[in-house]
Amino acid sequence: MLKLLFTTLIVLVSGAVSQAQITQTKSIDEGGSGPYPAVAVTDGSLAGYTIYRPEKLKRAVAKEGKLPIVVWANGACANTSTEHERFLTEIASRGYLIVAVGNLQLEAEAGRREQSDGAALLGALDWITAQATRKGNDYYGRVDTGKIAAAGMSCGGAQVMRIAGDPRVARYMMFNSGMGDMSMAGASKASLKALTGEVLYVEGGETDIAYNNALMDYDRVGQVPIYFASHATAGHGGTYADKYGGSFAALATDWLDWQFKGKDHADVFLSEEAEGYPDFTFKAKNFDQ
Repeated sequence: MLKLLFTTLIVLVSGAVSQAQITQTKSIDEGGSGPYPAVAVTDGSLAGYTIYRPEKLKRAVAKEGKLPIVVWANGACANTSTEHERFLTEIASRGYLIVAVGNLQLEAEAGRREQSDGAALLGALDWITAQATRKGNDYYGRVDTGKIAAAGMSCGGAQVMRIAGDPRVARYMMFNSGMGDMSMAGASKASLKALTGEVLYVEGGETDIAYNNALMDYDRVGQVPIYFASHATAGHGGTYADKYGGSFAALATDWLDWQFKGKDHADVFLSEEAEGYPDFTFKAKNFDQ
C-alpha cells in the first residue's frame, strides 16, 4: 500500500513539473493561419529564449508525427524575437517547433533590446536536443532532432553561419542576410565552407543592404544545394511585421515542408518565377535534377 502511494505521488509530482515548464504564454495573430494554432512561451528550464509551438502539441504530433525544429536568431543579433513573432508564430502553426534567441516580451518594447551572444544558437540546440530524449517534459519523443534548421535574419544570419559545422543542423535559412567579405558574430566568408546541408537565402531585393553579400555567398557556396529567393520590394525589413508574417513566412514554410516533410515544392524553388509568389524571383544551383 505504501509503495502504491509513493509511486502515485511520484507520478503526480512528475506531472506537475511537466505542466509547470511553461511560465509565460503569448498569443499572436490568433495563433497563425495554420492547422495548429501556435503560442509563444517561455520555459522555466530555458532562460533567455522563447519557444514558438502549436498550443495543442499532442494534437499536432498525432497528425504530423514528430515535429521538425527551427532554431532562430534575430535581426541585429537582438535578445528578443518580438520583431519576428508574427513570422515565427505562422511557421509554428504549420507544425514546427521553434526555439528563438531572446526573452519573450508580453508587450512591445517591454524589455531592453540588447545584442545576444554570437553563439546563442548553440544554447537553443543544446536545450532542445536534450529535451527530446529526457522524459517528463513536453518535447520528449515529440520533436525530430534529425530535422533541425538553423535560421536567422540579418546579423542573426551570421549567428547561423557561426554554427554551420554543427552536425545537429541539417538545413540553413538566411533571411535578409549574407556574409560577403565581412566578419560578424564570429562568422565570415570562411564559414560558408562548413555548410553541410541545403541552404536557403531570402532577400528583400536590390534595396536590401544584405543583397550583394548574399549574392557573393551564392556564388561561393559549391558543396551543397543553395536556393536564392528575392522579393523585389520588401527591402531589408522583409514582411515579418505583416499579418501571419507575410510572404516571407509562406515561403519559409514551403521550403521547410519541402525539405523536412516531403512536400513537392520544387516548382517554386527550382524556377525563376513561381505561381503564388509574384513578387519573388528564384535561382538555385548544386541540386540533382
